[in-house]
Amino acid sequence: MKTALLVLSFIAFLAGLIILGSAKSAIHEIEGFVLYVVSAVFFSGAAIVGAINKIAGKSEKPTPEK
Repeated sequence: MKTALLVLSFIAFLAGLIILGSAKSAIHEIEGFVLYVVSAVFFSGAAIVGAINKIAGKSEKPTPEK
């Protein structure tokens, strides 16, 4: 899940960069900046998922080996 969010974040960032680079009007600039915000949300989601997985991994009791 974390990897998928990071990939989506990277794709949204690149799409925003491409759209902003070829902007012909204010609506294209707004669309580019919205994609930057979407990228930040995906990146934050990946960080949250990583933190939850780290906490969950530490709280699990190890199974005794026989």
